[in-house]
Amino acid sequence: MIESTRGIVLTHTKYAESSIISHIYTEHYGLQSYMINQVRSRKSKGKTVFLQPLTLVNLEVYHSDKKTIHRIKDFKVSSPFSLIPFEPIRQSLAFFIAEVLNKALKHEDKLGNDLFDFLFHSICLMDDNIPGIQNFHLFLLFKLTQPLGFYPNFEEELEKVFFDLRKGMFTIHEPVHPNYMNVWQSKLLYKLKSVDVNHLDQIELNGEQRTEFIEKMLDYYHLHLSGFSNIKSFKVLKDLFR
Repeated sequence: MIESTRGIVLTHTKYAESSIISHIYTEHYGLQSYMINQVRSRKSKGKTVFLQPLTLVNLEVYHSDKKTIHRIKDFKVSSPFSLIPFEPIRQSLAFFIAEVLNKALKHEDKLGNDLFDFLFHSICLMDDNIPGIQNFHLFLLFKLTQPLGFYPNFEEELEKVFFDLRKGMFTIHEPVHPNYMNVWQSKLLYKLKSVDVNHLDQIELNGEQRTEFIEKMLDYYHLHLSGFSNIKSFKVLKDLFR
């Protein structure tokens, strides 16, 4: 059956000599895998968009609930990027975010149109001249915890200075295990609760602090998402923000 859906290109794996299997988060079917032929050849005919993370596409697909790999009948880019593929920071963030989404959504049921709309809108903003783009991934990782089901418990958080990653809540006493945020990291987590995506420049961090906070957020994902493995592209970000 041919169906229409919007999609966000995440990652891909090579298949045969010139094909790939593209992992795309779709509006109607959640995370799906699609066989794309002749991508890595001279006859690609624009199919290289499926190699570019976070590309926003409109798809006509052959969909069947009985299959794990589907095919695309037709496609077009819905919002061509003007900045992401051409700026090192945005391009590195795109690879990182796409890898996180691919692993975070892999074992989840369909999470509804609200999540798709949020991601679609966020990616469009990422391609715009918003201030504080170097903090965009902090904002996105925090916001994603809500639809994924492990949003931090902020009850009485101002009186408690450590965020326990295992329990997902703030505490007065420093946990005896290593899975927690220290005082400044916990304060930053609280700040992300109210910061607007257009004011990410209000978050003042040096490269080391940004890396440490992201490491804690990824630990948080590891603890609460089954099968969430290491994010390989994080190393590029660490080197970029060093």
